Amino acid sequence: MKKTLSLLDKNKRFFLLTLLVGIVYSAISVAIPTISGRLITSVVADSANRTRLLCIFLLISLFQLCFAELDEYMGNTLKIRQKKQMRRNAFHAFSAQDSAKREDISAFVSFVNNDIPSVAEQYVLGTIDMIKCMSILAFSALSLLYIHWVLALVIVGVSLLIVALPNTMRKRGGAARKRYSGALANYNTTLRSILDGLRLVKAYRCRKYAAESVDSADDGIARSEMTLLKYQLVTQGITTALQVAKTVLILLIGLYLISKKEIDVGSLVAVIQLAEVISAPIEVLAYLRHGRNEVLPILAQYQSMIGRKPEGDDRRTACAGALEQLAVDHLSYRAEELAILKDVCARFTAGRKYLITGESGSGKSTLLRLIAQIGDLQYGGRILYNGHEIRTIPYGAYYESICPVFQEPYLFYATLEDNICVGRPIPRDIYLDVIRKLNLEYLLDRYHGQELTPERMETLSGGERQRVALARCLLLRPKLLILDEATSMLDVSTQANLLALVKAQMVPGGGAVLFISHDRALTEFYCDTVYEFDEDHQLKEVQREGL
Repeated sequence: MKKTLSLLDKNKRFFLLTLLVGIVYSAISVAIPTISGRLITSVVADSANRTRLLCIFLLISLFQLCFAELDEYMGNTLKIRQKKQMRRNAFHAFSAQDSAKREDISAFVSFVNNDIPSVAEQYVLGTIDMIKCMSILAFSALSLLYIHWVLALVIVGVSLLIVALPNTMRKRGGAARKRYSGALANYNTTLRSILDGLRLVKAYRCRKYAAESVDSADDGIARSEMTLLKYQLVTQGITTALQVAKTVLILLIGLYLISKKEIDVGSLVAVIQLAEVISAPIEVLAYLRHGRNEVLPILAQYQSMIGRKPEGDDRRTACAGALEQLAVDHLSYRAEELAILKDVCARFTAGRKYLITGESGSGKSTLLRLIAQIGDLQYGGRILYNGHEIRTIPYGAYYESICPVFQEPYLFYATLEDNICVGRPIPRDIYLDVIRKLNLEYLLDRYHGQELTPERMETLSGGERQRVALARCLLLRPKLLILDEATSMLDVSTQANLLALVKAQMVPGGGAVLFISHDRALTEFYCDTVYEFDEDHQLKEVQREGL
């Protein structure tokens, strides 16, 4: 119970309320047979209380109906709320890690969609169902003891046998199930080997041998299946025999007690009904316990995930803050034994604009991705932000200061407005100014209030995607704006407007801009410094006349 409560977090109160409703429903379910027995007794005896008992019976029946619906509603609501909470906790924990690979993402999505619902269903609701079952057993036992202790002992004892003996048989049948699984696997292996080599079977003229091999494997399946069937029939037979024995014993003992005037007919009817009520929870408890045990590894994985610290943040102490200088100091980088960057050095200071050029594959994009901390960070040398190695700066603090836009920008499955503002309160006048200067009004009108589904995304041109991503970055007002071919799909006029907007937005606030552009002539006009990669993957500053 304590472990379950620790898992619930914000749903503790709702869990306890749901549990209370379940216990009340269990009590009412047990009260129905007791009241019905009293009612029968009053009718047989022509008692004056029969009208009052009838009204009580009808009222409790109405309560049972209402609480049955309420119990179902609250149980399913708790499950939904718990799944929602666990999904959120899992996402926040997973998204705080920075080394997730594609296969990790696939496993996480599967975990969220398949495993978390199992925990909510079998562990959280399973706990409530177990307590409800135990409540029914307790209330039923008390009612039976109130009627007659002998009948209580008989019903509880036989009911326990109904659960215990078949379970023992199921355990003994485990070996038979293993043999069946082994025989089935052997048949599949034999069949596949024969079919894979069917041409050779014909070529070697051994079709008879192949058929005999498959038939032998098939015989193994049939034998193991028959053994398994025997165990199932024996288990079923024992269960049926015990059910019949319980009914016979109740009737014989009940009739004897009636003859001795220790109980009446109504009490016997109540006992028979309670015997049925008590049977179900005893059987269900074993399955609930098994279900809870099955999800324990999933629960452990979930708790380990949400208990994990953000990757690397325990050793990240420096703060990014406003940009003074970004220094690339003797940077080198290799990918698959191929040198991409060699001893790269550069300085980028606040309030200036930089252009990085070079041939395709020279290392331009790799340099910017390393600066942006996107992808593999196992590089040689140093990247210093205000004198601090970027690998020592908390990710959250660093990304408050920088913003990258790549050639193929990423857009969320959200509205265009949300893609641009990304949940931040942007002053309306600033927002409209950027939208107008990037010519995005028509696009926002076209998709107003609509989420960018994959189908709608396909209707956006590359240039439109770039402008949306650029608007997002400019409104974030980073201290370092990184543009990796981010204007490649824009026409010359739009490029010029964008570069002017970048200059107006970034430079006055002390921000720096790093450009990579295939259109060097256009971009170079706006930049203060130009760096160029040579064929040896080294970066050199280009000396320009008049600067």
